[in-house]
Amino acid sequence: MNIARIYLRVSTDEQDLTRQADIEQSTRGAGYYIAGVYREKASGARIDRPELQRMIADLQPGEVVIAEKN
Repeated sequence: MNIARIYLRVSTDEQDLTRQADIEQSTRGAGYYIAGVYREKASGARIDRPELQRMIADLQPGEVVIAEKN
């Protein structure tokens, strides 16, 4: 079974995560089971992103991470 974790991030309060919702659908369509979706609003320059850290801690061997590139 292919297992994925999805990380969705925007940088500002003016942006929202709704535009990234199709990532979940396309991931399932590609045959992946989604073990977790991690969403946050934080600058990519910051290392103290709680959802990113939680996702990293949750990752298991063989899982893939899917993230949007802008």
